Amino acid sequence: MIAGRRLALRLALAAALASSLPTAGAHSRLVASQPADGERLTTAPAAIELRFNEPVQLTALALVDSAGSRSRVALPADTTPRALERLVAPPLAPGDWRLEWRAISADGHPVRGTVRFSVQP
Repeated sequence: MIAGRRLALRLALAAALASSLPTAGAHSRLVASQPADGERLTTAPAAIELRFNEPVQLTALALVDSAGSRSRVALPADTTPRALERLVAPPLAPGDWRLEWRAISADGHPVRGTVRFSVQP
């Protein structure tokens, strides 16, 4: 009888611990952007907006043209993690572009991604 109670107690404790652990794959992720991935714009964007599922700290942001030339986008001086970042875009020529971003997620893991768009007047 005592062994059964101990086993039940251990199982309950294990279940409580397991429910308090973060789930796998719970890292920050980009949920929306302006320009949107795959979007075709008729004019170059004046701003870049990145929306995440939770606050992140952006560590790098660059625009890459179809020839591979990179233009860094200035990050805000305030490094407070945010779920929404809105940044001034540098002037962009017509063509295909990749917006490459890197960030530190709320759990401390590095995350990165790419948003592809084109400017075609």
